[in-house]
Amino acid sequence: MDEIIILGKVKFDLRHPDEVVLAKYELESILNNFVEPVRTIPALFKSYPFNKLTDEVIHIITRNVYLGEIQGYISRVMDLDIKKLIKRPAFFREIYLIIKGYEKVEKLKKQLELFSDNLYQIFDLLDEEMLFVRIFPIQTIFEFITDIKKLPDVAITPKNVRNYQEYLTQKEKGIEKGIEDLISHIKYNHYRAPHLGLGKKHIGDFIDWAGTDLRKPFLHYLHKYKGKGDPRVSRFLINLLKVNEGEVILDPFSGSGAFIADAPTMGINAKGIEILKFACLISNVKCNLNLDLNTLKQEILNLFLNIDNKGLFKPTLYSKKDKLLENLHCYCKGSHLRNVISHLEEIMIIKDAINQIEDESIRNFLVVLLSQKIIEYTEKNIKNSFKEAFKKYVEDRYLTLYGTLQLAKKLNVRLNEGEFKIINGDSTHIPFINDNSIDGILTSPPYFDALDYIESNKVPIVILEFWEDLKFSSIENYYLQFKNYHLELPQSSKELVELLKTSHRSLKAEIVECYLKMMKLSFKEFFRVLKVGRYCVVVVSKYHSWVINRKEKRVETSKIILDIALSENFEIVDVIQHGLSKVDEGKIRNEDILILKKPLKFSENNVSEVI
Repeated sequence: MDEIIILGKVKFDLRHPDEVVLAKYELESILNNFVEPVRTIPALFKSYPFNKLTDEVIHIITRNVYLGEIQGYISRVMDLDIKKLIKRPAFFREIYLIIKGYEKVEKLKKQLELFSDNLYQIFDLLDEEMLFVRIFPIQTIFEFITDIKKLPDVAITPKNVRNYQEYLTQKEKGIEKGIEDLISHIKYNHYRAPHLGLGKKHIGDFIDWAGTDLRKPFLHYLHKYKGKGDPRVSRFLINLLKVNEGEVILDPFSGSGAFIADAPTMGINAKGIEILKFACLISNVKCNLNLDLNTLKQEILNLFLNIDNKGLFKPTLYSKKDKLLENLHCYCKGSHLRNVISHLEEIMIIKDAINQIEDESIRNFLVVLLSQKIIEYTEKNIKNSFKEAFKKYVEDRYLTLYGTLQLAKKLNVRLNEGEFKIINGDSTHIPFINDNSIDGILTSPPYFDALDYIESNKVPIVILEFWEDLKFSSIENYYLQFKNYHLELPQSSKELVELLKTSHRSLKAEIVECYLKMMKLSFKEFFRVLKVGRYCVVVVSKYHSWVINRKEKRVETSKIILDIALSENFEIVDVIQHGLSKVDEGKIRNEDILILKKPLKFSENNVSEVI
C-alpha cells in the first residue's frame, strides 16, 4: 500500500442535504485530488486496509455518522499537507488517515509534531507497519463553543456574586472548565452515549447531539446582517479558491464580512470592499479576533456601571433626542420606527457611554452589538428594557470571544495568522487594487432586488450617524446611478429587460437593466485584479421571481449573471447548486455557486463605454 488513505467523515448536523455535495468539492480542493463517496462507512471494514483496524478505531469511525445518503468521502494520495487537513475543512466532523511504510509514517509524524496533540490522535494498528491518525479540524472544535455556553456552569446565573466582575469571572471559569471537558471528551469519551432528555450536564450531551440550534464559530453571528453567508459555506468557498497561506483573497461585495471572516484563521490574507460604511464596521469587528480580553472585560464592566448609574436622562441629551427624532421620522417609516421610539432614551445613554471608550477596536465591537439590539427592537414590538437586553447580549458575545481565544490557546492555534483589510468602496471601480494582484475572489453580489440592505438597516444607520450610507435611499436608488452607462449586455440580459418592459413594468425594467450594468462593470474589475489562472467564486440566486402580466414568473437568473461573467472573458469551470436551510430561506431557496477562472489566454474585445 503505497498511498495514504484519507477518509473524511461529514458532520452529522448538516443543515441541508446539499451540503454533502459541498463537502465533496471541499475535500477535493484541499487534497487537489478526486474523492469517492462512502455511502455506508461500516461497509469499508470488509476490505483491506480497514479490516486491520482495531475495535476501538472502528468504534471511533462509526460514531456520530451523518444519517443521509452519503456518510463520508475517501481518497488516496501519495503525499499530503497535514496542515490543510487540520486548518481548512468546514463540513467534516473528523478526518482519518491510514499510512503504511516506515518513511511515510515518520514524515507524517514530523508534520504532526508542529501541532498540539489536542488536534489529533495516533493509533497503532494490528499491522505493525501501519499507522492510523484521527484529525479534529479546528473549525469543528471552535463550533463547540456554542455548546460550552449551554453547560450549567456557564448558562446558570452564579449565586452569591456581589458585582459584575465576580459574575463574569465565574462565567469565565465555567468556560475554561467546559474547554477542558470538551478536549477530554472528543479524545477519550468515544464510548459515552449522549443523554437526550432534560437535565443535560455533560459536554457530550450537547456536541454528540444534532440539535436545532446553529453552532456559531468565532464572531460570525455577532450581527444578523441581512443576507450574511453561512459560516460553513463561507469557509468552504475559501477552500474552492485553492489559495495557499500568505496569499490574498478579495470579496468585492463583502457586506458584513461573512465570506472572509475565516480567512485570517486559515493563514490567508483578505480584502473586503463594501459600499456601506455601516457594513464595513461590522466586517472589521467580525474579522478581528485579536482583541485584548483583559481590556475588553474592564471596558465592559465600566460600561455596565456607567449605564446603570445613569437613571436620569442627561439634560444635554434632550436636544440631541429632538434632533434624532426628527432624523428618524425623515428617513425611517412604519412599525420599525414606532417599535424603537419608546426605547430611544436608553439607546442614547448606551451610545453616549460607548463613545467615551478610547480603544477604537473595543468601541467598534460594542457599537456593533448595540446596532444588533436596535435592529431586534425595530423588527419586533419588544416591551422589555433595552438596557438589560443589551447587557445580556454583550455578556453572551464576550463569553463567545473569551471561549474562542481560550480554546485557541489550549490548541496552540493562531487565529490571526492572516491579515484583513476592509475598504469602503464600490465594486464597479476599484483602482486602489493593482492589476493581477489577487489570488482568489469570492463574493455574493446583491440578488437583484431581493434584499434592500439600506432600508433594512436604516434605523441603526440613523441612530449611529452613518450619514453617507443614506445618500442612496434604497438599493434600487443605488442601481439607478448606472442608467447613463452605455454597455453592451449579453443576450440573456437583454431578454430579461425586454420581458419586464413588455409586461408594462418599465420602472422595474430600468432598475434591473441598471443592476445588470453594475454587475458587468464589477466583473470587468474582478477580471482585471485577479491573477491569471486563478479562481473567482460567485454565489448567486438560482432563480428570481417577478410579477409578469399579473402572474408570478420565475426566471433562471444565475445563467444571466454567468453570461455577464463570460462576456468579460472569464471561463466557467463548474456550477454547484445548493439549497438553503429553512432558517435561511426567504425569497431565495436555491443558490448557484459559479466557479470561474481567469484563463491563460483571453481577448480584450469587450471595452465598456461610459457617458
